[in-house]
Amino acid sequence: MACPTYPRRGASDEYRFRCERQQRREWPLGARQFAPIAGNSTTKCGCLIVADVSTNDRSVWAGADGRILIALSAGWLSVRLGREAIPPLIPTLIDDLQISPSTAGFGLTVMWLVYALSQYPGGRLSDALSRKTVLTVSLATLVVGFLVLSVVSTYAGLLIGFVFVGLGAGLYFVPSRALLTDVFGERRGHVFGIQSASGSIGAGAAAGVTLAAVSVGVWQLSFLPVIGVLAVVLFALVRWADGEWVVGRVSLELGGTSRRVFAVSRARSLLLAYVCVSFAWQGFLGFLPTFLRVEKSFSPTLAGVAFASVFVIAIIVGPLAGRLGDAISRIFVGVVATAVAIVGLVVLITSGNVVMAVVGVVVVATGLRAYPPVMQAYLIGLFPDDSMAGDLGAMKTIWTGIGSFAPTYVGVVATRWNYRLAFGGFVGCLAVACLILAVIHLSTES
Repeated sequence: MACPTYPRRGASDEYRFRCERQQRREWPLGARQFAPIAGNSTTKCGCLIVADVSTNDRSVWAGADGRILIALSAGWLSVRLGREAIPPLIPTLIDDLQISPSTAGFGLTVMWLVYALSQYPGGRLSDALSRKTVLTVSLATLVVGFLVLSVVSTYAGLLIGFVFVGLGAGLYFVPSRALLTDVFGERRGHVFGIQSASGSIGAGAAAGVTLAAVSVGVWQLSFLPVIGVLAVVLFALVRWADGEWVVGRVSLELGGTSRRVFAVSRARSLLLAYVCVSFAWQGFLGFLPTFLRVEKSFSPTLAGVAFASVFVIAIIVGPLAGRLGDAISRIFVGVVATAVAIVGLVVLITSGNVVMAVVGVVVVATGLRAYPPVMQAYLIGLFPDDSMAGDLGAMKTIWTGIGSFAPTYVGVVATRWNYRLAFGGFVGCLAVACLILAVIHLSTES
């Protein structure tokens, strides 16, 4: 009986293993309690078999596992805080660096493209080396990127900062999800929701941070809080995360990953569904303030408040959806989430007054932000333990990459026709996703 490094699915429902070589740490600390079996039997690798006493009511914040959750959530909060601070700074960047809007837009495209392309390498490297290695490198890369942005005075420097930020954020996301899965096992949906909510807190705070920095005339100050939080998270993970730093040559094994991801019909279907949801989310988020001002005659302030409400809703919805998915069915929660988002979009597009438009925004945000934690928790469970991060990273590269074209779609359709028609296209995208998930759910239930 072999002792895997992360025996997430290697143990039965009745037993888990504690490896004497892994600093005598019981597995998983936050999800289970252990009591030695009379007569303590051991495996050939020296693992002590212990009784598994379920304690699902135990807080995910407790003990060593809780510290890991706090660190990884704080890391994602800082990533979103820094990344979402950039769009509000674009007008200031255009004036300060003497660049055109299209040039500034190209810089954002570079950052998002690097972010998308880094998802798979981040996951694959964390599978082949260690989660701790890749997370440490990603956090250090982010610190460098935001340090560059905090002192930049040229467009070339801005691009360099964007590349480092995109690379660091891309390397961080999937390994952090994989580490949470290693630690929390079947409770991963709940903690995914918590981490997503922490990111929404950072995104929601970004506007205030940038406003404060611009008000004192130094927009670069926007990134100083980000650097501070990232440095603390880096130190915390070095102290708290199990495992060692592992350095070596790693083959990306694109062929093997592609075969695993696309060989399973359910994975292919879920990838298509996620592409549709990602496309709708990125287009909705990118042009929501403009849609409200142009189509619904919102004032700039009111449009900004409605936009900020999306992140407030996400803070609440993410953990609740993740926990609900763990308790009942992740696919079912995904079906409900996409259906709710469709209803919200219809209300938003057809609304004739401010109140109904705001209701539509809230409902759309509820549906779209309930989707990621439950579906990512489901997807990561489809793949083998030794490749789950790389496989999820490959899928996220695809849905993030395709979704990044959504703002372009909105711009083209709005220029030729109007924003209502562009947002109506997202209803179609979400309907496809909802149908796919409903078919999978019904086939699973039958």
